Amino acid sequence: MVFKIRSRQYTFLFHTAHIELWQNSCHWLFANATSALNPSKEYATKPDKYGMTYKEEKVPTKDGASLNAWFFETAKKTTNWVIISGSGDGNMADNIEIASQFLSAGWNVAMYDYRGYGASSDFAIDPETYIYPQFIADLNGVADYLRKSRAITKFDLYGTNIGAGLSLGVGSNRTETRKIIADGSWTGLELMKKKFKEVLTKNVVIPFGYDKNYEPMYACDRSRPTIKGVLLIVSAKDSMINPNDMKLLKCQTSLYIVANSPSNAENFNTDKNVYFEKVNKFLNQ
Repeated sequence: MVFKIRSRQYTFLFHTAHIELWQNSCHWLFANATSALNPSKEYATKPDKYGMTYKEEKVPTKDGASLNAWFFETAKKTTNWVIISGSGDGNMADNIEIASQFLSAGWNVAMYDYRGYGASSDFAIDPETYIYPQFIADLNGVADYLRKSRAITKFDLYGTNIGAGLSLGVGSNRTETRKIIADGSWTGLELMKKKFKEVLTKNVVIPFGYDKNYEPMYACDRSRPTIKGVLLIVSAKDSMINPNDMKLLKCQTSLYIVANSPSNAENFNTDKNVYFEKVNKFLNQ
């Protein structure tokens, strides 16, 4: 069986074997309930499998790591760029369909893997640790590399789960950030530790070296004059992070509550058309 999906700029052929992307996203539901981080070193698929043109490049970080990154550019030349930060489960291959949606909307895309994920530098990931401060350096490294290698002065940020909080934290501390889209963002480390204990009866490790200025609830504590908008996306039914939690993120300018999504891991899959209509409208307003 072959599924054909058309967009303004791209036509992709999805074979039944590619249902693995859906399976990977659903796997997050189980993985998140048993561990905070769940990296995969192997790519289940790559963009060229879907007929997508991209460049694979190595991105250095200031602390010596090397990150694997995929860069996609639209057929029509544009300075619009979005950096996609992953959920902390799997690797960047899980976000290929999201990347295609941004390309169709007229945005160039930069995707990357945190250290310890995909083909990025080896890094020991303890599944009991909620997040690592090194991931801040990873996103900053990609932003620095993108700015210098593509000669741009502004970019947008998109992230899910762990990556949503990173996008808010790092984005709020960079003057090049234009807009931020955070899907299922965490708010603060101590609050997440408490939620894991109360909801999942699980203890997670919070790193002492994580700069509070990069925790979403502190970084996103007010409107930033250089940032043109912050869209928060959240499931109405997620057991860990819900619409009420979003009130702690004071920099938000738009809120999209996915009413029928069973969890934040399924916000995009619940209704892809509506999801990206919201994202596209936000990017262009």
